[in-house]
Amino acid sequence: MNQLRIVRMKTRVSLVVRLRDGYTSGPPADRSLDVRLAGYPRKPVGKHDGTYIFNDLEPGTYRLEIASTYYFRESIDVSVGSANVIVHIPLVPLPSYPFQPNATLIRAVAVDRSGRPVADAVATATMLSEECAVGWLADEKTAKGSDEIAVAAAVGPFGVGDRFRIGGRTDKEGGEAIRLREIVEHRKRFRLETPLSSTNSRGAKLYPVCVTRTTDRGELAVALPPGKAGVYKVELKLEAGSRGLKAQVREIEAAEGQTVNLGTWIV
Repeated sequence: MNQLRIVRMKTRVSLVVRLRDGYTSGPPADRSLDVRLAGYPRKPVGKHDGTYIFNDLEPGTYRLEIASTYYFRESIDVSVGSANVIVHIPLVPLPSYPFQPNATLIRAVAVDRSGRPVADAVATATMLSEECAVGWLADEKTAKGSDEIAVAAAVGPFGVGDRFRIGGRTDKEGGEAIRLREIVEHRKRFRLETPLSSTNSRGAKLYPVCVTRTTDRGELAVALPPGKAGVYKVELKLEAGSRGLKAQVREIEAAEGQTVNLGTWIV
C-alpha cells in the first residue's frame, strides 16, 4: 500500500504595503501599479484595495519602489525584521491624473528666471479659512512634546500620512504643522510623526494641508479637499531649495469645484 505524505509549507508575512489615493483617500485609481523591492526578484501579492504583501524576506533594509501612470514615483527605504512591517503610503497625483470634473484645483508651471522648468519643487497648500477646518482638538490641553492628539467633530477621512495645520480660534492664529503616523481610535485619536513643538488648547482647529511637487516639466497641480464655503483662502508655498532658489508664497482664493490657473510661476 502506497503512503501519501503531505508537506505543508508555511509562509511568513514580512512586509505589508498599504497604498491609497492621496486625492480620494480610497484605493489607488491606477490598477497597473508597479510595486517592487529593488534587487529583489519576487513580486508581492497584490489586492484590489491597494494592499501589497511581501513574504519570507530576510531581515534587512530594502528599497521600496512604486511606479504608476497616475501618481508620482515613490522610493523609500524600509527596514524588515523578524516581525511583519506595515507601511502606509498616500500616493500623490500627477498633474495628468484623471481628476473628477468638480475637483477644486490649483495649476501652474514653475520656471526659473532663465525660463527653465523647475522640477521636483515641493508645493504645500494650506487651507486658511475657518470654514475649511475638519475638526478640533478635544483634550483640555495637548502638551508640548506630546505625539498624540484627540480630535472632535472630524469631517472627511483621516488617514495615516495625512497632514494638517493646528490653528487657533481665528483664521491664522497658531500654525503648527502635523502629520499622522498611526490611527489609535478611528476618527478620534491619532499618533503623530513628530512631537508637538507647542502646547495647544481644546478647540484649536485642524486645517487640511496638501503637499505635492512639480514634474520634470515644472507642471504643478494641487487638488484641494472640499470646503464648507463657496470661496476660501489657501496659502501655497513653493520650495526648490535643491536648485538654490528662494521659497515663494502666494495667498490664493479658490472657488469650490473650479480650477485656479496661475500660469507661469517664476521662482
